[in-house]
Amino acid sequence: MLLLTGPAATTATAATPSPGASGIGDPIWPTTGNGGYCVERQWLSFDFAADLGSYNATSRLRLRASQTLSQFDLDLLGPEVRAVEVDGKPAAWQTTPEGKLVITPPTPVREGATFTTTVTVFNTAPDLIKNPPTPENLHNGLFHMGDFIELHNQPAGARRVLAVDDHPSAKAPTSVAITTSGAVNSVANGRLASTTTAGDRTTRVFDEPRPLATELLQVGVGPFTVTHRRGPGGIDLRYALPSTQSATILPQLDTTFPAAIEFLERQLGPFPGRIAGTYATPTGGALETQGLTWLNSGQLTPEGFPRNGTDSIIAHEITHEWFGDSVSPARWSDLWLNEGHARFYEWQWDEAHGHSTVDEQMREAYRTHRSWLGKFGPIAAPDPASFNNSEGRPFASGAYEGGALALYALRQHVGAETFQRIERAWVTENHDKVADTSKFIGTASRVAGQDLGPFLRSWLYAAGTLPAMPGHLDWHADPTT
Repeated sequence: MLLLTGPAATTATAATPSPGASGIGDPIWPTTGNGGYCVERQWLSFDFAADLGSYNATSRLRLRASQTLSQFDLDLLGPEVRAVEVDGKPAAWQTTPEGKLVITPPTPVREGATFTTTVTVFNTAPDLIKNPPTPENLHNGLFHMGDFIELHNQPAGARRVLAVDDHPSAKAPTSVAITTSGAVNSVANGRLASTTTAGDRTTRVFDEPRPLATELLQVGVGPFTVTHRRGPGGIDLRYALPSTQSATILPQLDTTFPAAIEFLERQLGPFPGRIAGTYATPTGGALETQGLTWLNSGQLTPEGFPRNGTDSIIAHEITHEWFGDSVSPARWSDLWLNEGHARFYEWQWDEAHGHSTVDEQMREAYRTHRSWLGKFGPIAAPDPASFNNSEGRPFASGAYEGGALALYALRQHVGAETFQRIERAWVTENHDKVADTSKFIGTASRVAGQDLGPFLRSWLYAAGTLPAMPGHLDWHADPTT
């Protein structure tokens, strides 16, 4: 087994070929992502068997070398490699148990050069209705659920689907081609660019010109119908819904989706893309796959909508179009910038639509904060050891309620008007970019005209107990047990 380490990459010069780093040193998952290059463009293709039980996938990635590379890595864990090429020529490769595809190009790639890597894989996709998912494989990426294919890649499931640079900081414009048999439909992020049919095989190509992180990739296959609506500001609202449920679901979406977008635009400015909507499946959950939010169709019915508080879920996921999709986290420890904002504006929506008030929900989150703060660690520096190697555990940490509390404390401290200016500056200046916690602190300080570093760090890096809430000194936290 070939083991690569970061220092070799950092000491390299353009004249001396050396391996790109295996991982970017993310504090939560140090081995995810890759060094030695940046991703400029992604072309991804999927060819599904008629029964959806297996597929071939090809990743064609245009990369730019940031050092002279003797070899480099992509993220891949599980699928069987069928072919690897660099600039159209076969390349040597091997996989590691840690989830790396180590590629040795025919000749070293010089620093600054643009090159194309193509990897073809095969993988099975057993029906998880017959073989239910377990906590261990819940984040396996591609799910075959009955008649439907869906992706839930967050946080690092894309590497279990095909070969990619699987870190949210490695985002690039993406095209997705999906080939299927029979009458089943298909959908992916971006606009439908072309449809071709040969015999009983149909290929649809979708193009997302905005940078897309692989955790936000969505590929849907199944018996669904796609409906388009004109949304606020002329954006395309696209709803991919099970054909048997489409007529009963559309009225709820027609009411809530545009209303949630308009609600958020009043606070944050223009919607960051030109397409929004949902891919809903009977076994779905809720995930902010860019421009195509993945939802549960049962929660969208006239009965399921009020029972599950689905309007709040939709508001939460649409908030991610600004926070997480457009402005992506530089590291997984910056997850609070995604989830804290989504929770914060979800609770704003709740108050505006007759649910619990923001103060009520913040007070409850503050009351219980010692339980998750003690278990997972600070909001912006969660303890990886507390996750027990479970990829889903960071999404149970303080990123949600803790992030929302930190934002609420900031608004209490600087005032609502200044807070809104901070938020708008953040999403505007970092549109379709990658940013981190220190940059947020810098933006907040600059816009507010005061050094907010000590205040924000006291919240984001608190261990054990959060500071007193400005304006609510009567709020108290439950003791830990």
